Amino acid sequence: MKTKSIVAITLLIISFMGCNAQNEKNEANFPELKGPYLGQKPPGNVPELFVPEIMNAEHGYHFSIIFSPDLTEAFWKPMERGNNGLLYSKMQKGSWTLPQRIDFGLEKGIGDACFSPDGNKLFFMSFQAPNVGDIERERIWFVERKSSGWSKPKLIDEIIYSHPTHWTFSIATNGNLYFTSEIEGVRGEQDIYVSRFDGEKYLQPEELGLAINSDGIDLCPYISPDESYLIFTRKGEGTKETDLYISFKNSRGKWTEAVDMGKNINSEYHDLGPSISPDGKFLFFISRRGGNNNIYWVDASIIDELKNNH
Repeated sequence: MKTKSIVAITLLIISFMGCNAQNEKNEANFPELKGPYLGQKPPGNVPELFVPEIMNAEHGYHFSIIFSPDLTEAFWKPMERGNNGLLYSKMQKGSWTLPQRIDFGLEKGIGDACFSPDGNKLFFMSFQAPNVGDIERERIWFVERKSSGWSKPKLIDEIIYSHPTHWTFSIATNGNLYFTSEIEGVRGEQDIYVSRFDGEKYLQPEELGLAINSDGIDLCPYISPDESYLIFTRKGEGTKETDLYISFKNSRGKWTEAVDMGKNINSEYHDLGPSISPDGKFLFFISRRGGNNNIYWVDASIIDELKNNH
């Protein structure tokens, strides 16, 4: 009986850690990563692979890595068979912990995460159906930070999850939520919407208009904390690859015509899923320029350059 208990506990630990030969290292092999951004030397104006010694999943990644506002926690998601959770690492005493898999108990798994501005909520996508008999599709859920860890998952307001949402999304400091919708009537197959937060609840989502939403596919929005700019992914009509685009708010509070972020950012392959580090210093995104959807990062000064030339 004692042997069976030990085996059961061992299997539970292995399952929780979610280790595999491709992208998760055991305690003996995991490199010591010290300092901000998993101990990496900051990139310059040319996109670089982010932590290639551990970010080496066989099938790449589903979204770019996100960090908590205080830069001490990181979440990312490999595109691996059977991997239905996020990988999580925390900086403790200056060093990053061995990544652990987290799914918050949702059977259909979780992915594509986003912190609330204060870091006290973690939002994410899941195919979990809210009720028995409901369609299994992507919906936005969240957990709240507690003294003992994270709360049980909760579904976001119905006014948002009534939209067929897809892939990454973003939240401004005031709580406004920017997301991709596939609801009937969008210009392309997907458009970007915003649901404004009134302090207590989310309001009816509004699509962002012709400056952002094209006749192609527009998705994966990243909104700046002050809503002064929006970076997103676009796949134009008749094209095979996705590129990163940016739009700025003008003096009248209107979105300017979105522009391609240029050859320094976009490659001849898929480039998508943008996010900006909480300190505003770096642009993260995923790109297939190396064969898979790998995570790249670059100095975020490109945003000011594009604004000045816009």
